[in-house]
Amino acid sequence: MNKYWAKTLKIICIVLFLTTGANLFSSCNDDLPADSYYTFTGEMMSDFLQTREDFSLFRRIVERAGKMDFLGSRGARTLFPPINSGVEVFLKEHGYASVEDIPASYCDTLLRACLVERIIYTYDLPQTQQENNQLDLPLIIQTDGDTVDADHMTLSIINRRAAIINKLKNDSVENGVVHPVDQMLVPNTSLGATLLDENHSEFTIFYEALRRTGLLDSLARYRDEDYETWKENYPKFRPNIVCGHDTDIFTAKRPDHRYSGFTLLIVPDQVFYDKYGDRFNKNMTMDEKIDALYKLAEEKYGDTQSSSIFGLNKVVPNNAEGKTYKQLFWNRNSLTHSRNPLNMLLSYHILDRLFESTAKLVNCWGVYTKYANPTEWISTLLDFSTIKLEKVYSAVDPAVEYPTEYYINHSVASIYNSGQRVRGAHLTTPNNDNFSLNVSYFYIDDIVAYDEAMRSNVMNTRIRIDFYTVWPELTNNKIRLCGNPTQPYGSYDNTENGTEGGGYNYYLPTNYIKNLKINENAIFFAQRPKIGMTSAFDDCVSILGTYDLTFRLPNVPPGSYELRLGYGAMDDRGIVQMYVDNMPQGLPLDMRVNGEDPIIGGLYNGWNGWRNSEENSNGIYTSEELEENARTMKNNGYYSGPKSLYSGNDGTDAPRYSASKCTILYNLRATLRRKICNVQIQANTYHTMRIRSVFTPTGRGVFHLDYIELVPIEICGPGGLGEDQY
Repeated sequence: MNKYWAKTLKIICIVLFLTTGANLFSSCNDDLPADSYYTFTGEMMSDFLQTREDFSLFRRIVERAGKMDFLGSRGARTLFPPINSGVEVFLKEHGYASVEDIPASYCDTLLRACLVERIIYTYDLPQTQQENNQLDLPLIIQTDGDTVDADHMTLSIINRRAAIINKLKNDSVENGVVHPVDQMLVPNTSLGATLLDENHSEFTIFYEALRRTGLLDSLARYRDEDYETWKENYPKFRPNIVCGHDTDIFTAKRPDHRYSGFTLLIVPDQVFYDKYGDRFNKNMTMDEKIDALYKLAEEKYGDTQSSSIFGLNKVVPNNAEGKTYKQLFWNRNSLTHSRNPLNMLLSYHILDRLFESTAKLVNCWGVYTKYANPTEWISTLLDFSTIKLEKVYSAVDPAVEYPTEYYINHSVASIYNSGQRVRGAHLTTPNNDNFSLNVSYFYIDDIVAYDEAMRSNVMNTRIRIDFYTVWPELTNNKIRLCGNPTQPYGSYDNTENGTEGGGYNYYLPTNYIKNLKINENAIFFAQRPKIGMTSAFDDCVSILGTYDLTFRLPNVPPGSYELRLGYGAMDDRGIVQMYVDNMPQGLPLDMRVNGEDPIIGGLYNGWNGWRNSEENSNGIYTSEELEENARTMKNNGYYSGPKSLYSGNDGTDAPRYSASKCTILYNLRATLRRKICNVQIQANTYHTMRIRSVFTPTGRGVFHLDYIELVPIEICGPGGLGEDQY
């Protein structure tokens, strides 16, 4: 808007106010750019700081940053300003005599560290909430009842550093909400091993093992500087993306950066002393402790199948003596080699993506915990391995010690594992700083390994993997679980300002994802999560255009599996040919066809009605009829959606099921699973899946990447153990 027009519009608005009142004046101002709003009748964040003496030091920080006008502008933000005593502590810790000694550029950093670009009220907070500040760094807000104030009221703690002051919180202003805190929020900008260097007093054994194997040095990767250049070949925003109904038009953002990250699952010293007292004790030298850990690693990966999976039995190239990797590198002098047993043991404890908190460790949205625990299957730095992250509920596992908490490689007692429950390792968050720019760590109360017990017991089940977790880039760059899923689709989804829920829809440039090959004229569209989608976990990836993409299948133990694709049918979807290891599999999949179509043959009670009267009195089919129908559908290459997933929410900000407000995917005729093929997974081999469009109606033909299932042949489908319902 040019200056002349802005001035003219202001005069017009003043005249209208004098003749028709203040309401019309406000509506005129609503048409101005956000940066032009500096005068309001209500209190702004700038007014909040200027009229309260207890924030005089932080006010001066804002003034030196030159951002007081910004805090007086129109917006929807959350500010966490420190009171004067908190600023004084910061000044003393960092050696500043006064605020005037802080560089102006750092004043700007300190302001942005405590500012979030969406409104957050404390009464909406779950136990753990993760938000990004204006530095694109995480703010972890913990409200677990463990910390209280002088009035015995629960405190919300940010980054284990600053407490939101209960008597002052939720102070609404015209451009957002203010939550005063007792300490300055200082951004942690350390990289790689620095975080572990400074905080390893409780895990000296694990830390020393990381150092001796060289894995500590491998944690330096952070930002791809090449992407900073070639991203400019792609527009920052792509408007008018039609994905779903014709009225659902989206604007997608290009990722700002291409970050890498790591999450370590660390075993503290005390766990070694308590659980492995026959191997470790406090009086041992560090050399003796590392030796004991090495012997444990040899036992975990010394079986025949491990040798095959990890290529230990292969001859080392150019080795004159023809020795295998195991013969050459299974010794204490080769700890830095990736096929050394200690290196392998520790590599499995390092995830190939960054989880700063448990808030995004597992996607719990849309999981019906009456039937299943929210679960993610994640790759690690150990090649050809997978680790299981799980939030365990007592309804699913009555034996769980810590209900609704997180476990690694846990398995309930079931018919899949001959009734043998695997406890796994309980995950907790350390009391001190546990994340930096590219590294985070959690504590676990036992060693975990991709050993015989994990492969044959924990993984002898239906392995359902959300496509959002197939590629680490979606987690490392804050694309997965961005924003507030309770915010429905709205007009803001087609703007460049993000959404009311604090998230964006994203499109990913070609070559952004390491193990994904996709043609240039296709659009990889990552739609922000929101409840009510006919998708598992309330999120999905969509591919638009004339697409041809190939990606690696997730790692599972060698054996025979049924490979399935979970998706939602819709009129605007396309028809695709699928390949495994570049071999075509069956007839093309028409994603426009719902479950009632004769080619699928499903029995459904309308679009989303109850199918079985045992679940609801409105059901019209008996269990026997649906069991027989499941066989018919399988013969046609399909399964219904699962009972353990649902669409909708109970009306709160928590992922909970409500029969009156949610629909189980099993009852939705649009949510289906297509059997792609039976696949023989080979040891020490990456397998690929290719998806190629063969028909794109109206030029769109959206392909829906929701989730994938790999199911051991002996347990899958009607006539087997019946896992297909859940």
